[in-house]
Amino acid sequence: MTTQQTAVTQYANANGTKLAYRRLGLQSGTPLVMLVHFRGNMDFWDPALINSLARTRPLILLDNAGTGKSEGEIPTTLHGWAVHVIALMEALNIQQIDLLGFSMGGGAAQHVALAAPGLIHKLILAGTRTSRTPNTVIGPRKIFFALAHAVTEEEFKEAFALSFFNSDAQGRAAALISWDRIFSRSHDRASHLSVELAKRQTEAFSRFSVSSPENPYERIHELKMPVFVANGDNDLLIPTVNSFELAQLLPNAHLHIYPNSGHGFLYQHAELFAKHIDMFLDGEAVEFGEEGKFVASL
Repeated sequence: MTTQQTAVTQYANANGTKLAYRRLGLQSGTPLVMLVHFRGNMDFWDPALINSLARTRPLILLDNAGTGKSEGEIPTTLHGWAVHVIALMEALNIQQIDLLGFSMGGGAAQHVALAAPGLIHKLILAGTRTSRTPNTVIGPRKIFFALAHAVTEEEFKEAFALSFFNSDAQGRAAALISWDRIFSRSHDRASHLSVELAKRQTEAFSRFSVSSPENPYERIHELKMPVFVANGDNDLLIPTVNSFELAQLLPNAHLHIYPNSGHGFLYQHAELFAKHIDMFLDGEAVEFGEEGKFVASL
């Protein structure tokens, strides 16, 4: 089985832009497309999550325009990010996908689902929120500031631990373990996005954070597909309460909150989250029980 550590980088011309992507996991079935977080690229997914998912389905990782190994310019709207995702699927002649968006990638995923609803079978929104609502809660600015301004690898590692994991001993240990797993892919890597280029991503999320008739909050009733909303119980970067609101606003959503974890819950609880994704995508009735704080059925 092709894994996060061994997947080969491929390229496609998508709407005039050369985009990098990797295919891994099973050869047949509906692919699960993964949209990564702020300043990340496809090398910054934790293999514990990616390889667990790849055991049961085909996966597609990608670098959006201007990030990682992709060419082009970073769009300054999340709708612009979505346009590239849709174009890549068209270039690969893929008619339907499941889509997972993590953090800022979750905002882009909502725009993909709004722009091309027929493309999306099921949607997973992890550690994210919808666009600005009257009740949106913003996390401590110092958390995002550290992530946005880290220059060296060591600074980025510290910002990763601060913004993705709890500050207690369990959280610090989980951060170190996850970071080491991420860098277990030692070849054909791209570094995290530069501070200067990250300003374009910040601008995109800032536009996501104002009221607009084109943003997901104003159109969220259009998202009729099944949606799995997930977060840690102590997300400081995009506070957990926003996930509760997101699930309430969506017409067909399931919410699960993972214990003793923050924004990086999907890495800290990688095997469990992958199991829950499998249950959701495979259409099983879900009763997560004691392993989390919120129980619902699909």
